[in-house]
Amino acid sequence: MSRVLIAGLVMSMLVLACGQQEPGEAEPARLPEPDHVASPGAENLIPRELLFGNPEKVGPQVSPDGEQIAYIAPADGVLNLWVMDRDGGNVRQLTFDDNRGVVDYFWAEDDTHILYMQDQAGEEDTHVYRLDVETMEVTDLTPWDGVKAFVSATDEHQPNTVLVEMNRNDPMFFDVYSCDLVTGELTMLQENPGQDENGDIIVGYANDEQLNVRMYVGIDPMTGDLSYWVRDTPEDTWRLLMSATALDQVGPRQFSEDGAAVYMTSDLEANTTQLYLVDLATGGQTWIAGDSLSDVGGISWDPFTGEPRAVSYNYLRRRVEVLDERLQEEYDFLVGFHDGEFAPVSRDRADSTWIVLYSTIDNPAEYYVYDRTSGEMEFLFTAIPALEQYEMADMEPLLIESRDGLQLPSYLTLPKAGEPPYPTILLVHGGPWARDYYGYDPFCQLFADRGFAVLKVNFRGSGGFGKSFLNAGNKEWGAAMQDDLTDAVQWAIDEGMADPERIVILGGSYGGYAVLAGVAFTPDLYCCGVDFFGPSNLVTFRETVPPYWRPMDAMFDIRVGSLTEDREMLEERSPLNYVENITVPMFIVQGANDPRVVKAESDQVVAALREQGNEVLYAVYENEGHGFMMEPNRLDFAARTEEFLYLSVPGVECEMFAPVEGATVHLE
Repeated sequence: MSRVLIAGLVMSMLVLACGQQEPGEAEPARLPEPDHVASPGAENLIPRELLFGNPEKVGPQVSPDGEQIAYIAPADGVLNLWVMDRDGGNVRQLTFDDNRGVVDYFWAEDDTHILYMQDQAGEEDTHVYRLDVETMEVTDLTPWDGVKAFVSATDEHQPNTVLVEMNRNDPMFFDVYSCDLVTGELTMLQENPGQDENGDIIVGYANDEQLNVRMYVGIDPMTGDLSYWVRDTPEDTWRLLMSATALDQVGPRQFSEDGAAVYMTSDLEANTTQLYLVDLATGGQTWIAGDSLSDVGGISWDPFTGEPRAVSYNYLRRRVEVLDERLQEEYDFLVGFHDGEFAPVSRDRADSTWIVLYSTIDNPAEYYVYDRTSGEMEFLFTAIPALEQYEMADMEPLLIESRDGLQLPSYLTLPKAGEPPYPTILLVHGGPWARDYYGYDPFCQLFADRGFAVLKVNFRGSGGFGKSFLNAGNKEWGAAMQDDLTDAVQWAIDEGMADPERIVILGGSYGGYAVLAGVAFTPDLYCCGVDFFGPSNLVTFRETVPPYWRPMDAMFDIRVGSLTEDREMLEERSPLNYVENITVPMFIVQGANDPRVVKAESDQVVAALREQGNEVLYAVYENEGHGFMMEPNRLDFAARTEEFLYLSVPGVECEMFAPVEGATVHLE
């Protein structure tokens, strides 16, 4: 129920296959010396800066009164907040950040302030900032070092109040505060005691539409089972509403307007999550919507009744189900107005003005202002207009069958030139309980333009495809989850699409782990690997996660493996313990301040590889965490990755590499 804008890079890479060798059978791989700094056809390539640089404008939000539109745009290479009148006039820069930029923001209900969350160096200790749109005065509402804070709720009927959650009292647990926007005063509404009377760990609270804390979720520290507790008023005692096992996916989405019920998504009665209205007095559930292939995704709510009016699902492509028949004609109009997938991303208080986003393979975002009264659509701006000068590669959704019969939703991007079999990159998503989607992807476009085919695979354990698919990945890191990736590569080879001698594996976070696992456990399959922010040892990874992940230890025991009961398995699944198998060129990337996968995870595998004699390119980015926020670092990373692949994979193109001014990188 919190407002969250995910910012950063999602990356993908290609997998190169070489003939299998027993450990110690051959000399470790060496990076070849460059014959030239760019490929012969480099002048015709899509510029890397267009794909990985800052967008021109992005993220528009209309003010509640409908009079102004805020948006994100760069100033001196750093993303900042800007505002303009509804008609496009009176453009003004609002923030003047010169560090990591401002990307996570929204209008307060008072029409006067904008609230945004920002950390300082990638450590994810976000502060909540109040920005006065008229005076441009910025106030840090949570000015404590080492504290993570975020805004979780607002209410248009209480425009001067927002709910803020932060872990100031205990780094493991978030308390709920009411914040007076006028004075900045914080008042504790709900302290998280850590555990409830039953011994369950309290992992989160939910509020109703009047900003009363009405629900908490507890997790059994031994079994991971979940319980959902509610109360009618903040003065009442908590009572159990419903329970779920650790293998189920159940969660609150929004309270009804009258506070008598809560909308929840649940897979207790189906394989995929369905949307229900749950009566708080009786626990009775009314089914509203659901899909047999994919979980409930985004929900559009009626701002006046609080009822859901549209639900999205995404199996291979996004599908929207309109629940309010009064909106069907408008949604039909929006579908036909422009190519690509659309979503209303902002509205005014009257619900008469929408900002509508269209996303295509060719461009991540094109925005229009939709006047619901007149039915007119007015172009606002495009995120990266210069991409229109270039031909983008198509992406094909497809299903790949695993060795044990699972259907793996996947996406294939082919180069515009050349003939199969192609050099191929297996781009592995992070999470791992996240997923890949159809749509614009800068890595797919970069590498397809350079001559690679790019394959993205939703392996078992990926989220969004129902609990059977999700739970099939439990304790399968480096095992069946990795087998799915191997099977997808083999499918591409068998289809004649992928050249088995030129397959690259590339990925970040869990995808980075999969890269290390791929080159360690299937050393015959890949010719090189690019790992960014990936754990190398599952034991040390679990021992060093952020403190606010600790309440979910029981869930990690189930999904990854227990540090006590499964320690031997975790060691066996850790690529660090099999570095003697890795003989291909490796590029390893780390954020110096990453709180999720700490720098030691990369340090230890780089040291072990070098001790084996493997030449490893190791880039550490200061002022970054679990991803890239700073444009110079994104550009430097993309350039080094492109050069690394050009030197490691025959027959591909490359734009000239040059050090990026302002990048905070050092090679270790």
